[in-house]
Amino acid sequence: MSIEEAITPTRSEPLTAERAYELYWADLLGEEPVFYCIGQGCTAQLICACLEKPEQNLRIRPYFRSRRIDDHADTCEVVHATGEARNDKQPDVFEAERPADHFRAVPPVSGLAAIPPSPGTPPDQSPPTPGDPAAPRPRRVTAAATTRRPSHYYRLSSLVQKFLEHRRDDDLGEAQVAIGGETTTYEALFRNVFRQKVADLTGTRAVWWGAASLRATKEGGYYLKFSRPFRHGDDELRPTITLTAKDIDAYPVRKLLRARLDKLIAESGGYCVVFVWAKPWMPKDAEKPFVRFYANNLDHIDVRGPEILQELASTSRVKPGA
Repeated sequence: MSIEEAITPTRSEPLTAERAYELYWADLLGEEPVFYCIGQGCTAQLICACLEKPEQNLRIRPYFRSRRIDDHADTCEVVHATGEARNDKQPDVFEAERPADHFRAVPPVSGLAAIPPSPGTPPDQSPPTPGDPAAPRPRRVTAAATTRRPSHYYRLSSLVQKFLEHRRDDDLGEAQVAIGGETTTYEALFRNVFRQKVADLTGTRAVWWGAASLRATKEGGYYLKFSRPFRHGDDELRPTITLTAKDIDAYPVRKLLRARLDKLIAESGGYCVVFVWAKPWMPKDAEKPFVRFYANNLDHIDVRGPEILQELASTSRVKPGA
């Protein structure tokens, strides 16, 4: 079973797997982070699946899971939920900006009181003692721990994963997401650029996506150009995106971003699929019309390998010949 949250000795907060993944790639969890269950009286160690995988290799979102269910205490409501009503209909939430302290560094924990062993813990598997660097932090436990809560995301890549999952489940029109102060469906939010009339859409902020070419720039940034165009009168305009070296160097998850983009250039010649939460922009007085997307917040762009095109085609509602 997947588990919503866990704690780690080096942080003062319960972490979702998404946040643990971000902190790991921002070098704020160490090379081999340890996670524990947040349940009442529970010291079960958890695994964060997919933690070390670069995003272009992910087919599922990171999640916590138990090594063994028997490791959990009898009092642990995380795996022994009792009578809590589950609410699976709340919208996911995409936050346009991270909190200012989202990537703060936290000093290691010291002087924690010993945590009693879970019922049935063998003598040679007793939990950490005070001062042990593996000792988990005091945990926060509420009834919400057993209730399905909406997921909060800061990086577009997490939302793209949910979009792909809902395409597989064929419920894009029902699954909701709160983004930019509005609640909409995944179906309405994600829009392919191909052959749409750009003049009618310059005020439309959406998650625009399509196949693209990617190359590194001499200045240390990256340049993306969509393979398929918007329409503008008789013209076909392929939108572009520039990621500057300055913006990338200021990005807390730059290690993950550069690793992903450099791998795409090396392995697929820069052929990729790009998702960007933005409005199409066209200059009013340009001699020749063109379209750009601006992603000054690099959380608002996700670039993936071309293998995703097969999945997008297989889950499309538009059938061949339609």
